Amino acid sequence: MKEKKLLRALGNVDNQYIKEAEPMKKISKITNRQKWVSVAACFVLVVVIGVGVFQSNLFGTKNDIATLDGGETITFVKNDLSQSSINLNVTTRPLSNAEIEMLFADLPVTADAYFDADNHNILGFEGKISDTRMVVSKQGVNLLDTIIDGNTITSSVDGVDIDAGYFVTKSNSQGIKTVIYYATFDMGENTIYVEYSGVENESETVKNNLVDTILKLIENGAFDLSQIQE
Repeated sequence: MKEKKLLRALGNVDNQYIKEAEPMKKISKITNRQKWVSVAACFVLVVVIGVGVFQSNLFGTKNDIATLDGGETITFVKNDLSQSSINLNVTTRPLSNAEIEMLFADLPVTADAYFDADNHNILGFEGKISDTRMVVSKQGVNLLDTIIDGNTITSSVDGVDIDAGYFVTKSNSQGIKTVIYYATFDMGENTIYVEYSGVENESETVKNNLVDTILKLIENGAFDLSQIQE
C-alpha cells in the first residue's frame, strides 16, 4: 500500500490544420453571354462543392459511426482535448486476481485501486483491459485526467447510454499522427472511461478494438466496488 497525491495533467491537443492558397489572377476579355454562362456554371459548381463539403463535414465535426451486428450504432464525434489536472490524496494498491475475477470474471484486466486517504473508501481504479486503457470511478468522483472539448452524441447499446469520440494528435518527428478513440458510460453506480490508440492510418482497427471492449464490459454488467477493501 502506498500513499500519494494524485496529480496528473494532459496537455492541449490541437488537430486542426488549415491550408490557405491564393488563386492566380488572370485578365481576359469576355462577352456578356460568356459572362452569364460562366456565372451560371460557377453557381452550379458552388452548389455541388457546398453539398460535398457539408456531407464530408469539412466545416464541422466529423462523426465516425460503428455499426454493430444487431443494427445498433455507436457514434464517435471528432473532438479536441483540453488540459486537466487531478489533485487527490489517495492510497493505491493493485487489484488482486481474486478481486479482478469477482468484478470482471475472465476478462483480461490489470488495475490499481484508488482509496480515499482519509476515510479509506474506494474511489475507483485505473488500468487496462487487454491493450485498452480503462478508468472506473464511483459516480460523483473524478479520476479522469482528460477533458473533452466539443459536442457529444449519445448512443445506446443494450440500454446503456454511451458518449464516444476520437481525436488525432499532431504529427511526431517522423510525421506520424496518433488517433485515440474513447467512450464514457455508466454501469450501475460507476462511470467507465475507455480509450484505445494507434497510428492514424489504422483508425478503423483502433475503433473496432475499442468497440469490442465496450461490448465486453456491457456484457459483463454492473459491479459493486464497495466489495473492494483497502
